[in-house]
Amino acid sequence: EFEDAVRLAEPSVARLLRAGRRSSSAADQIGAAVQARLTLAERMSTEELVRYVQHLQNRYRIAVSQTTYSRYLEGVPKTVFENRDALWAELKTLSYRLRLVYTISYIRDQHLALIRKWCFRFLMASFSFVIFAVGYQEWSSTSSALLNYLIVGVMGLGGALTSIARRANGVFVSSPLEDDPVIQASALEQGAASLFIAGLTGPVFALILLIIFLSGALSVGDLTPRFLHMLPPGAMRPADFRIFQYVFWLNDRFDAAKLLLWSFVSGFAEQIVPDVLDKFAKIPERKGRGAHARESGQV
Repeated sequence: EFEDAVRLAEPSVARLLRAGRRSSSAADQIGAAVQARLTLAERMSTEELVRYVQHLQNRYRIAVSQTTYSRYLEGVPKTVFENRDALWAELKTLSYRLRLVYTISYIRDQHLALIRKWCFRFLMASFSFVIFAVGYQEWSSTSSALLNYLIVGVMGLGGALTSIARRANGVFVSSPLEDDPVIQASALEQGAASLFIAGLTGPVFALILLIIFLSGALSVGDLTPRFLHMLPPGAMRPADFRIFQYVFWLNDRFDAAKLLLWSFVSGFAEQIVPDVLDKFAKIPERKGRGAHARESGQV
């Protein structure tokens, strides 16, 4: 059918069809296929045109969500099948809409495949490092403070990457035209920047949460990892965590598991650490207002 369209088309259109088919861009190939069908539709009878428009409407309904399709139907004239000119106008509109859907879907697939690939690679590298680091410390019966900080940071990175991969899969929940397609494509093109930001925020949030737990300023019940400021008498083991001259030890293996869990969660749920810091930032403000109120009462 494509060759028939090239043969029937005007020379200028035929050149565009051939160029689109030879192009390495899927968007150009989709455009050439749609234009070829329009060229063939010019030779259809009115009855064939009606059947073809109905066929395209069904394809469009399958390609987009029911909400998008309902909005499209609201703009279709009621007498579209009674007039050939209106029928032809509707055919061109549907062809444009389908071309846009297929092109945006392809672009989304390409960007999402890239994001998934890099998320998978970094996740495998992150968890391989954690398994190696934990296994090495168990085998050597040592506890390097630097290695422990790296484990916490890498777990935060793993949580952030998992969150990105999960949100990327959520892009397919909406149809290509439910949101603005240009904004969708632009947002996915910035996916690499999201991976870079996750590489910074994930470990940073995990380490900040570790410091908050070390300070004892945050408690989440039995899920709070417990730290010892002093080892029991007679207990000899290297430090778990050192901040300058201050040394902290995890109480037991269960607390180590809790710390790794919270490190992962701090990267996955990106708002946890900012919300905790906001809470701490408001404490001096509340204390200041309370002192001012007491002074006013004394006066």
